[in-house]
Amino acid sequence: MTFDSGKIERYFAWDPQEEEEYRGNITGKGTIGGKGRSLLFAMKKLKESGEPLFEKVELTPSTFFGVGVFHDFLSSVPQLDSLLRQRDPEQLENAFLATPFPDYAVRAVERYLAGMTDPVVVRSSSRLEDSLKHSFAGKYLSTFLINEPEQPLTQRVEAVVEQMKRIYARTYFPTAASYRKKHGLPEDEMGLILMRMAGKWRGKYFYPAMAGVGFSRNYRRWTTRIKAEDGVLRVVFGLGTLSTKRGYARTFSLSNPMLRPEGLNPFNIMRHSQEAFQVVGREERQLLTLNITKTWKEIIPYVPNFRLYAQTYQPDSFGGYFTYIGTSPSFQSPSSKICFTFEDFPCRHRVFFELMKKLLPYLESAMGVPADIEFAYEPVDQKLQLLQCRPLWKGEDSGTGQKPDLEGRKILFKADRMVTNGYAEGIPYLVYVDHRVYALTDQYFEIARGLGSINSKLDGKQFILAAPGRVGSSNPQLGVPVKYNELTNCRCIVEIGIPKMGFMPELSYGTHFFSDLEVDDVLYMPVYDGEKNNIFDEPALDDSPYELGPHPAIRIYRGSFSVYTNGDENIGVVVQDAIYPHL
Repeated sequence: MTFDSGKIERYFAWDPQEEEEYRGNITGKGTIGGKGRSLLFAMKKLKESGEPLFEKVELTPSTFFGVGVFHDFLSSVPQLDSLLRQRDPEQLENAFLATPFPDYAVRAVERYLAGMTDPVVVRSSSRLEDSLKHSFAGKYLSTFLINEPEQPLTQRVEAVVEQMKRIYARTYFPTAASYRKKHGLPEDEMGLILMRMAGKWRGKYFYPAMAGVGFSRNYRRWTTRIKAEDGVLRVVFGLGTLSTKRGYARTFSLSNPMLRPEGLNPFNIMRHSQEAFQVVGREERQLLTLNITKTWKEIIPYVPNFRLYAQTYQPDSFGGYFTYIGTSPSFQSPSSKICFTFEDFPCRHRVFFELMKKLLPYLESAMGVPADIEFAYEPVDQKLQLLQCRPLWKGEDSGTGQKPDLEGRKILFKADRMVTNGYAEGIPYLVYVDHRVYALTDQYFEIARGLGSINSKLDGKQFILAAPGRVGSSNPQLGVPVKYNELTNCRCIVEIGIPKMGFMPELSYGTHFFSDLEVDDVLYMPVYDGEKNNIFDEPALDDSPYELGPHPAIRIYRGSFSVYTNGDENIGVVVQDAIYPHL
């Protein structure tokens, strides 16, 4: 990737503390961290652009806290050095919660909440998050608070301050600490953002009509008909939290929004469409995950033109079909259900795509590197709230993408989408999760921890992981719920799609999972059993010698394996060079 060094230098040198327009909304000395600084930089540049479409972009009411507040707070924590040496997250968090917050920071929270009656979000914004190379996606904590106006102001302030302390404690938790250690990074400093949650009250739930993530470059294309520079969006109904996780979302290429990664077959669209969505519940006073087929009566009356987002899937013997939803969906079968397909959205809201086609390249040009944003959008108002903007980091390709010599070499897996240029040869281990065993067990987390155990025992030796469905899924029925820090020695991930068994890789470029893959240069390919130009040689795996892992679903093969991926032609292969019978 070629960077514009001059623009990058100016981007990182810009300090909102030095500008009158922003200084008054910042509490504490020092940087406000990567998320905060980048967000204000983006809004400054959009205002300066003179582009009429950018007037539709808003910054939700927010206030920022510099790392000086963090250091002032740490100086008050009793026996901090001893607590950090003990590495007990619960004990550390309890100590942080018991420590008074700096008075001047508490007053800043009070001033903000005095005029805010909607739910709020407290977001981490650390110094190390302001980086071209390390994303820290999902490594720190962001929390939601309902912030009920009926509550006394002092009680609402206490609730926010408590969450700020929890975020400070997470700076030292294992997830973030292991990430810093893996990449040779120093201790971090934490800034914070307190912002109004994007959305509005719709009945008893608070949420935006739609939200998601956007990228000025699409490095994992599902077809050669689109180019990397076209840009890509990953959109969900409701709160955007699900757009960064390995769940279902609608993926749009900005050059051709109607071109679906899953194709045009109604059954495949249904299988890849969002059904669960997230909201804040007034009665429950917390973040909720709902299913639209079960809650449509509470949702549809409050969402104008609901057909923009959803359709009803009706099964039949030919793969099924979709019907439009009016004021009441028609369920013609016990298997009928509502899916968020966003089928009508590209045609009826072209202004949204016109905005994104200008917004993402403009931000890329302003920063000097590809842009990564989080946003919420209300089609009725045609207003886009920018929630995050930062550089989209992508490692250098680990190969030229040239075709390897495969003569006489056994191809175990072959993929035809979502790959970048890279290769890795002579990998000594292949770890395989047998989909037939996985489908018949409920010991999903035992299998996930088993993979983590293998990863630890390999002690720096690399392996390829091949597993059904989505690796790292929060829903274990969709794939092994292994944590990313349990795959530190993994060089390549192969996700195996078995449609008849319900295991389907999800083209979730833009999630925290894929951000980690990019940073760590882990090769990836989704393989769809039975599809043209895909290979899953299950007989070869069954016939080769292997050792059972900590769970009967896990097999360990020792030998020599190589991976070659060509992003220009969208082809990836895993080849077996040799198998050793004794481990």
